[in-house]
Amino acid sequence: MNFSRTSKRIASAAAALGVVIALAACSGTAATPAGSTGAAPKHANITIGTGGQLSNADILLAQSEGFFKKAGLTAKVQILTAGSNAIPQLLNGSMTFATVDLATAITATAQNIGITAVAPNTVGSPGVKGYAGIIAGKASGVTDLAGLAGKTVAVNQLGGTAETLTKASLKKAGVDPASVKFVEVAPPSFLSTLAKGTVDAIVAGEPLTSIAVATGATLLANPEQTTVPDVPTFVFIASKAYVTANPGIVREFQKAILEGNTFANANPDKVRSTQKTGPTLSPQILAVATLPTFGEKALTASQIQAYLDVLTTYGGLDATKAPKASAVLASLNQ
Repeated sequence: MNFSRTSKRIASAAAALGVVIALAACSGTAATPAGSTGAAPKHANITIGTGGQLSNADILLAQSEGFFKKAGLTAKVQILTAGSNAIPQLLNGSMTFATVDLATAITATAQNIGITAVAPNTVGSPGVKGYAGIIAGKASGVTDLAGLAGKTVAVNQLGGTAETLTKASLKKAGVDPASVKFVEVAPPSFLSTLAKGTVDAIVAGEPLTSIAVATGATLLANPEQTTVPDVPTFVFIASKAYVTANPGIVREFQKAILEGNTFANANPDKVRSTQKTGPTLSPQILAVATLPTFGEKALTASQIQAYLDVLTTYGGLDATKAPKASAVLASLNQ
């Protein structure tokens, strides 16, 4: 995720919706509050935007295991091609919740866009093997992070989260991040670029990491292990207007998601069974892929601050323009 590019996309989307939102407010079409007590209605339909990968297993399991039903919610899942695409739909009311990386939620808050984080999706993997990995190509001769000095590493976007966490990991390993050249490569081209030796390493998520290792590449590190372990990396967001009008529904959603997250962490086979196999997610790779770690506790300002600290130190976030961690959270979480 590129912080500056995300900021521009979110700001443009919000500006385009400004007139629509203003007209809706004037015509009285805003969501009706769930009651002065904040109690949830007996039944509510919600739409959740999410990416089409293993990290959406918590939503699918909350559906199949009845956590949403118990909360009085009927959830429709909508696959997103990019987290920022959800912002306009959240603001115009056509989508209720969506998963985005925490950098997107922070950017939207800094831009005063009108969205807020309500629950954790995935958190940084604490182990040596994580959902993401820094992978060295077979021909590079690199066997550890120290070996990346003077080398070229491919990331999905320059200045984004992958580069930020990799720089932080290099620094903690005693390597000067400035000695490493980062280049932008589209994820579908990661494996071929690595195999050709065009780059020495890639920073990729599953299932690409497992596929790369299976073809002779070397896992050097989990970029989240020493930077944001157990800190939310992806979160569920909603519009501030929706949260204000429907606090009861939001609370029930939070409960259902935390149950889904806890169940997913405790049942890896169930997580794998939620995924459809395909050319890049074969049964063999799916069986060995490292699963994401899902957040089992409500979001806190201290967690957000830990992520903010990494972004302002190694990423593209200007510390003078960074929002307060508490401002990123929904008010009913504070």
